[in-house]
Amino acid sequence: MYILSLMFIAIVLIVFSIVLLRGLREEEPLVIKVLLHREDRIVKMGMSEYLQGVLAAEMPASYHLEALKAQAVAARTYTLKRITKFGGKQSPEHPGADICTDYRHCQAWISRNQMKGKWGIIPYLYFKNRIKRAVEETRGEVLLYDGRFIDAVYHSNSGGQTEDARHVWGKATPYLISVPSPYDQESQRNYLNDYVMGLDRFNNYLGTDIEPSSGSQNIRDKVKVLSTTLGDRVLKIKIGNKIFTGREVRTRLNLPSSKFTLRFIDEKVLIKVFGKGHGVGMSQDGANGFARHGYNYRKILQHYYPGTKIVKLKELLKK
Repeated sequence: MYILSLMFIAIVLIVFSIVLLRGLREEEPLVIKVLLHREDRIVKMGMSEYLQGVLAAEMPASYHLEALKAQAVAARTYTLKRITKFGGKQSPEHPGADICTDYRHCQAWISRNQMKGKWGIIPYLYFKNRIKRAVEETRGEVLLYDGRFIDAVYHSNSGGQTEDARHVWGKATPYLISVPSPYDQESQRNYLNDYVMGLDRFNNYLGTDIEPSSGSQNIRDKVKVLSTTLGDRVLKIKIGNKIFTGREVRTRLNLPSSKFTLRFIDEKVLIKVFGKGHGVGMSQDGANGFARHGYNYRKILQHYYPGTKIVKLKELLKK
């Protein structure tokens, strides 16, 4: 009986080891080459480490865990889409690297030391754990449309309604359409911002020649919104004798988004801006709001990327 017991224990240990090793192989981290654009050098790191740095840079770590999970899946998908976009070759914009840390081109990313500097040592331990948990609990999960990685773009705040990709980048994408984002308004930081600009400065930036009002004269007729997008952003606007796109005005005036209104009082311009970012795909503030109201990360992703499917990478490898 003693010998049989030892044999049973040995068999259990062997089976456990086989299962554990198989699991490690299935979860073996993908190593990617990342260009640290500020340092102008390329480093290799596992996907998990990279994604944790992206989450720390792109989304407030204090956000609901389900929102962080949604961000993790979106960031993982975005990364793999970028890597596979050039057929296994690196982007010509950063040769030798799969992806870079410049948010204007790829995704923002910060190191552990930068996280400590951003949050402080004690908060770092808490926030780093939350971010790691979001990445690990969605390990290997990606978004697909028609069997392909989607372009899982995202932004800070849509101002209440996300944007259709065709109005921003000129190309219709079935899963990047305009959808309601009702919880954007819960963000005091990004939903609504007011700016006051001198009329001279306004004219200088836009190359216009609008004159200040005199007495009771109102110059609102100098500005006319010609068309708006499905997300209620300015598509075309006439200012003085010139016609601009909303994106042009946003860029020239350095506004958070192209969803804005203009008012003129004497020699000042009052600008009201809703949302922050291009407005396409997932609203990060909206995702946090949905999570706070009971949505899990899967429902959040299905809302912002309609028609897509969440699958695990190892399932793709079996096909």
